[in-house]
Amino acid sequence: MVFGLNTFDIIGILIVILLIVAIPIFIRNRILSGVNKATLELEEMVDKSEDILVELSKDKGNPPEDPKESIQDFMEFFIVPPVNLDPNGIVTKIDKILDMGEERFKFMAGEMAPEADEEWKSNIIMTLKAILGISNVTKEVRHNLDLVKKTGNLQILFMLQTSMPIIMRIAKAQFEGIEAFSQGKPIGDGLGCLVVGMMMASDNPEELIEQDGIVIVKRNFQDRKLIMARAKGPGGRTGKIGKTISSLIDYEGVKRIITVDAAAKLEGEKTGSIAEGIGVVIGGPGVDKWIIEEKMVNEDLQFEAVIVKMSPEEAISPLKKEILDAAVKTIPLVEKAILRSPPGSKVLLVGVGNSCGVPNVIWNPSSIEFKNEDAKEVKR
Repeated sequence: MVFGLNTFDIIGILIVILLIVAIPIFIRNRILSGVNKATLELEEMVDKSEDILVELSKDKGNPPEDPKESIQDFMEFFIVPPVNLDPNGIVTKIDKILDMGEERFKFMAGEMAPEADEEWKSNIIMTLKAILGISNVTKEVRHNLDLVKKTGNLQILFMLQTSMPIIMRIAKAQFEGIEAFSQGKPIGDGLGCLVVGMMMASDNPEELIEQDGIVIVKRNFQDRKLIMARAKGPGGRTGKIGKTISSLIDYEGVKRIITVDAAAKLEGEKTGSIAEGIGVVIGGPGVDKWIIEEKMVNEDLQFEAVIVKMSPEEAISPLKKEILDAAVKTIPLVEKAILRSPPGSKVLLVGVGNSCGVPNVIWNPSSIEFKNEDAKEVKR
């Protein structure tokens, strides 16, 4: 007996102490193993995405040498945001930096695929941007994982573990989006282009006007002058939507604007549900939205919005049938919104989104490819 304890008591105390020490180590190792596995999966996605882009460049652009090394070097490309200590003028600075970044992407696409046409170069740029997005996320995850291994910081490890399911959901959707861009197929974010592209179809087609990556059609619609604008397709573009709308407002004297776009749904909401509202629905860094909202305030403009709801993952992955069906159902709502303006007025209809795989004018919605339940691309 030691301190009044028999052998079995001592063994029990030692087992409890051992468990207190061993269980945290076991849990830590299990979490590290899971996070490490997910990190390796992310890195494999980046490698596969780079291979997809290499094959796309060779197939469409006939580069003089293997672009693999150039693509890997470009994965270190970055854009430094402007200083925001004094917010006055920050939007114009961001706009300028984004324009310079876009020029760099165009140069890279031309270097990788010099013989590709403009539409496929646009798809290459979109593919490159998507790969860069996954690559940057992967670097951040790897950084935090290695930091945990070096410091043993459990707080960082637990935060990383709880974030991984969401990170992996978005990364896998982005990877599917890369495959769609590389094949010139539509994604969920092309909803606005789909709707306006269908409304551009007419028995008396007007000439398309192109401006800053945007195509424009003017038409009379039940005693209203309707001006329709959307990103040029079928290559992957979003276009300079803010500058184009601003110039159309000035040149045409438009006082009423309707925007159509995809919007993030809440968990539990149905993909493809449609909603109407007031305001400017344009995503991205906010430059285009700021330009238009400045016009809205200074010139007393009226803005209406029609959205189709989908998850962020659905927006960046191949187009689903529910979203294509919703695009068709959106047209009557848009037409009602147009008719709320008085006869003789001018209305600007803007389809916001990525035009990859979406022709400028859509005569038959069934020709648009979508992703069905078993994840295969089909035509309806």
